[in-house]
Parts: sequence; C-alpha cells; structure tokens
Amino acid sequence: MKKRLTAFAVLVLIMGAGCVSSSTGGLEVSMSEGGGQATVRVDDRQFKRLIDVENAIVRRAVSGFLEANVVARNRAGNDIFIQYKFEWFDKDGMAIQPGGRPWEQTTIHGGEAVTLSATAPEKSGVRYIVRIRRIQ
Repeated sequence: MKKRLTAFAVLVLIMGAGCVSSSTGGLEVSMSEGGGQATVRVDDRQFKRLIDVENAIVRRAVSGFLEANVVARNRAGNDIFIQYKFEWFDKDGMAIQPGGRPWEQTTIHGGEAVTLSATAPEKSGVRYIVRIRRIQ
C-alpha cells in the first residue's frame, strides 16, 4: 500500500510540474519599470533565428498606466505570422487580470519590423512579459 501511495505521489508531482511550465513555443520578453534592459527568454531556437527583438521599452503614461513597446524584426526574406500576448504584474509580482487578454495576431513581412504595444489594465502594473510565437 505504501509503495502504491509513493508512486501515486510521484505521478502527481510529475503531472503538476508539466502544468506549471510556461513555455511560449517561441520567445518571451520581460521588462520592469525603471529596470534598464529587457530580458529575453528563448523557447524555440529556430524561431529566434528568424526574429530579433530590437528594442523594448516601458514607461509610465501621464494617465498613470504603464505602457510597453517591443520592436520585433523579421530577419527572414518571407512573411512570418505571429501571435503575441502581454501579461502585467504588480510590485509584489502578482499577475494583474491573469488570462484576461487574448493572443493577438500580426504579420511581419520579410526584413521589416513591427512594434507590439500594450497598456497595463490597472495603474498598479510595474512589469510586463510579452510572449511571441509563430503561427504555423
């Protein structure tokens, strides 16, 4: 009985670890207000060879809401169809309206750049993450 219980506990831990994964299937850009340089995490190396993150900024608007811009450039000669999603966090690292925004779509033509922009849904936002993935 004890061995069955232990095996069950291990199985639950393995399944739980899979659910916690935050892989984007592409890349992720993260930046905090007043935080200097953006952090880029790559989950798909092939996609990263096609897309460059040239610039990422964050600023507090006069209205008090945090605004973000990320410039993504297509290094390939053909069009790339992408989806992106911004997520916002407060000073304690808590997600603001988790899952509240849908994935958005755009096309980046060969050699061109697009600016991905969003505004925090609440004034308490101090950090953002934008996840970018290719539509296949």
